[in-house]
Amino acid sequence: MALLFATAVLCLAFTALVAVYAGYAGTQERTGARSPERVTDGHTTTRARYLLKHDTLDDARSYTVAFVEPVDAAVAPPPGLTSWPAPGQAVLSPALLKAGAGQHIADRYGTLAGTIGPQGLASPSERFAYVRPAHTMRGMTEARPIHGFGAAPEWGNGDFTNQRPIWNLLLTVCGFLLLPAAACVVLAARIGADERDRRTALVSALGALPSHRRLIVIGEAALPVVVGAVVGAVPAAVGCLIDVPVPVVDFTLHAPDLAAYALWLVGMAVLSVVVMLTAVTVLHRRRRPGASTRPRASRPALTRFACWACPLFLLAASYGPGLAPSPTLRVLLQVVGTLGGFATLPSLLAAACKAAGSALAELSRRRAGPSALIAGRWMAAHAATTARLVCSVVIAIGLTGETQLWMSRMAEPVRQATAVHAMVGESLLRVSSPRRITPAFVESLPEQAVLLSLEEDKGAITVLGTCSDLKAVRLPCRSTAVTPADGADERLRYALGRGTDLNTAVIAQASAHTGRAALVLSRGGTALDVAGIKQTANRTLAPGTDVSTLGTEWISGGMVLRDQSGWLLFFGLLGTSVLAVGFALNTQAEFLRQGRAAAPLAVLCGRRRVFYGLSGWSLLAPLLASGAVGVLIYSWLAGPLIADGYAQTSPTLMSVSLGVSAALGLVLWVCGGTSAARISGRWRPNGD
Repeated sequence: MALLFATAVLCLAFTALVAVYAGYAGTQERTGARSPERVTDGHTTTRARYLLKHDTLDDARSYTVAFVEPVDAAVAPPPGLTSWPAPGQAVLSPALLKAGAGQHIADRYGTLAGTIGPQGLASPSERFAYVRPAHTMRGMTEARPIHGFGAAPEWGNGDFTNQRPIWNLLLTVCGFLLLPAAACVVLAARIGADERDRRTALVSALGALPSHRRLIVIGEAALPVVVGAVVGAVPAAVGCLIDVPVPVVDFTLHAPDLAAYALWLVGMAVLSVVVMLTAVTVLHRRRRPGASTRPRASRPALTRFACWACPLFLLAASYGPGLAPSPTLRVLLQVVGTLGGFATLPSLLAAACKAAGSALAELSRRRAGPSALIAGRWMAAHAATTARLVCSVVIAIGLTGETQLWMSRMAEPVRQATAVHAMVGESLLRVSSPRRITPAFVESLPEQAVLLSLEEDKGAITVLGTCSDLKAVRLPCRSTAVTPADGADERLRYALGRGTDLNTAVIAQASAHTGRAALVLSRGGTALDVAGIKQTANRTLAPGTDVSTLGTEWISGGMVLRDQSGWLLFFGLLGTSVLAVGFALNTQAEFLRQGRAAAPLAVLCGRRRVFYGLSGWSLLAPLLASGAVGVLIYSWLAGPLIADGYAQTSPTLMSVSLGVSAALGLVLWVCGGTSAARISGRWRPNGD
């Protein structure tokens, strides 16, 4: 099972590296195919006009809107479109159409003319729209004359805008998945090494050459390794056939992208088999003839130093940043303390396991509990084995918690913008148009809406509105200078800044004097129909007009950071789960060794339930304790990050950590007890 699991994880890590490269290559290729060829880039003929803008839905996720208008009827439409949309029509991506189903997205930009094909999208989950305005874009300074499509990918074009460099994600896969897979490979190669050592000594005495010994090792490992490679390649095979949504992150892997690298995926599966068999062969060491069988002495001085150093490192990580004079030193103390604490934690846990085992054995001896007595003696004698299991889970929870804390720290601007948005809500909208705001837009606003036109000249802001509109936001109904803090509507302070000096000007009608920027507020602070106003703006204002609620830009930018850091959480959870399962299998193997040695207990105790007690004390109890210790260390290390209010712990992560460790402990408890009981049923007295 350990060989199968390690090979499957190794194959998954190798194919994940190929999937990252394939996804980036496909995204870049399709983004380049739809990027416009500018007239100035070696072309002199204007065949279409093109304008990129961004909009958001209620979830504040930004998406790209491409306003297009053909000048030459013979020019080919963008990739993913079978024909140019007619004036007043829009073509949306399936993901955008689904996400905005309840927000009038189908008719926000005009009549829906269809959906964008897969070849025109960076990924199946991309939100993108092509819009052909009802009126011509000729004369618009922001609209670019283009010759066609098929240039280098440009910044601002869909999901390509938010992509991190490919090496970022490759390093994430290597650090969070490939390294844990390598640890599982070493563990699997050494599980049961004592029995193979005895077998090696036997076949060597019978005259086996090194090549014979290697063939024996490869022969016993070949079947589980090959099966593991097949299991590990299943996600890649599925990804070649259908689009696969990646959990935790808002991304869907396009099947043709992965299918284009099918041979590489097969090569990675073969490579995982080769690496695993090589590791099994190389790590199966044979003692030199005549070598001493005496156990090597440990290094008690180093172990004692690590036991004392671990709490000191954890104290430095928790309290050191608060005493550091500079931000750089604070981060350095946090990182060094955390890494040092994790590095010395195994020695401290081994000492704790030894002490706990001795205490359990002494307590059980007085109360005549055979399962706890034997488990306690075994834990005290083999404290390192239990410590490895506990340490893997504790470090897994700690590293995942650190990832979550830094993610929450990166998302702090989102929380601040969300707080402002919550105060103002949808009772205030900013309107910014490339051209002047038209009377048609003003007349289409709902009755409870207040329109204030804004004009800025040399840093001074002039607010123009009718007398009733100015009074609705508590501004004087006369031409004068005023500060929003002096009794004006609180929403103006959020929109224009606290302490900003304003000039008010009264106009007879709202549509009589409007500039390119305006604020739309509701009377009484009630919510406006944002989707309806956006729909009206797209019909009555110039293409590229921006209509947004307050704080949307900050929230949208923070959502990008959160989505990008979601890859850290995804691979972090995957890698820590791999480590926990790998070390659990290693401990299970050690327990089965103990179960074989304890097989006569079934005769002495008269029942085989004693093995479930052994499994509970040896496997279930350490895993339950490791979950609690991991959550405790996670909360302890979170102190300096949440002290300044820029990060927060996750109760969900704590609950999941405790639940996963408990579930893993229950599975190992049942499997270990059942296996040990089955072994005891086959035991017969012999002469040893």
